Amino acid sequence: MKISWKRNKDTVQTELVETPGKKEKKILTPAQKKKRRKRILMGVVAACLALFIVSRLFAPEVLPVVTVRSAERGTVEQTIDTSGTIKTEKKVTYFSPLSAKVAECKVATGDAVTAGEVLLVYDSADLKEREDEAKLQNEEAYYTYQDSIGKSNEDASEYSRSSHDIEILEQQVKDWKEKVRAQKQYITDLGCHLREAQQKNREKRMDDLQTDIDQANNALAVYEEELAEFESNLSEQKSIQSSSESAMLTASGRKQIEATKNLAALKAEKVTAAVAQVAEGLKAEFGGVVTDIKAVEGGVIEESGELLTIESNEDVCVEITLSKNDLEKVKEGQKAVVTVVGKEYEGTVTRISKSATKNDKNASVISGEIHIDNPDADIYLGVEAKVKIQGDKAEDVLMVPVEAVNVGREGSFVYIVDGQTMTVRNITTGLSSIEYMEVKEGLNGNEKIVVDNSAGAMEGMQVTPMEG
Repeated sequence: MKISWKRNKDTVQTELVETPGKKEKKILTPAQKKKRRKRILMGVVAACLALFIVSRLFAPEVLPVVTVRSAERGTVEQTIDTSGTIKTEKKVTYFSPLSAKVAECKVATGDAVTAGEVLLVYDSADLKEREDEAKLQNEEAYYTYQDSIGKSNEDASEYSRSSHDIEILEQQVKDWKEKVRAQKQYITDLGCHLREAQQKNREKRMDDLQTDIDQANNALAVYEEELAEFESNLSEQKSIQSSSESAMLTASGRKQIEATKNLAALKAEKVTAAVAQVAEGLKAEFGGVVTDIKAVEGGVIEESGELLTIESNEDVCVEITLSKNDLEKVKEGQKAVVTVVGKEYEGTVTRISKSATKNDKNASVISGEIHIDNPDADIYLGVEAKVKIQGDKAEDVLMVPVEAVNVGREGSFVYIVDGQTMTVRNITTGLSSIEYMEVKEGLNGNEKIVVDNSAGAMEGMQVTPMEG
């Protein structure tokens, strides 16, 4: 066969020349090849479309797939996960039992101490001086009291004696005043008789009466002199009585100096006891951490002045906050697991506040405390801790996954698949955990409960249940 080529611009034609006895194949041009491929592609598409239509006409309906599980019996235990800060349950601030000079502080803020460890030491010479001073003040108060009481007793005795003398003298003055009065009346009567005798010129009578009058006047002078002496003595005794009464201690005065004496004795006793208490240094009452120090080495701490503060790291708790929804699940006495820096400790709910506060988001929260039952040296005050509170427990109850439970106007319900139909079943729920919820009424345990309805199937629809 002979092949000849002819070039016409972009088209190349190939002519097949038949040789005797053979049929020559005609070679297509590029344009003819392209048109041929297009026809083939359209045919394939038409065939596929026809095949799809036929398959849809004769294939069964595809139903939504839902995941189902059966209700099961088991234990539902409520847990509440939260976090908080470790703090001490026992905090003691030490105050100086007496005014004295601090010689040395043996601890610093943040130091861990053990029970009985010496925290600071007082100046021993200063302690001795304070004790001696208190004893001297006690002795001074005692002897002052004794002296005052002795003088008061003497004044009381003098007052009593003068009062007795006054009583006698007052009677004597009264009696002698009566004698003077009577004597004066007697002399007056004699004078009357003398004038009468003079009128009658009875000389003998006159001489006798004059003698009587002179004698009576002499007696009157003696009476008046005696009376004056009694009155002087009475005045003197009244003065003694008055001064004795003023010098005597009143009942209130006696109580006052007695109280002063007793206070001095009490102070001396207190200082002596305080010196004995701190003679070997101020010691920690329990193990803990020093969180504050006010004492200064070389400084004088006044009585009742603040020295330092220790917070126990043996009696510790976690301070947590709870939402109002948590209150239904958390009760005092419940157990908890406390995790601190990856280490777990046993805990107990010991306090739930009865007063709510506002948090940073203005939501109402309630504070609570979880006592750590088994603390150790790895507990650090102020660090964060995770807490899982173990709430109420329901054992051997019918339960379903929590994601299967829905809430509507009439309460809680679940979707169940009966055959291939999805229906609604109202239930009464009980306790719930993170995974399961207790079902008290509404299920018998044989139903297929829908736990995943991501296909969006509705009540009454036909579905394909798949065990999950």
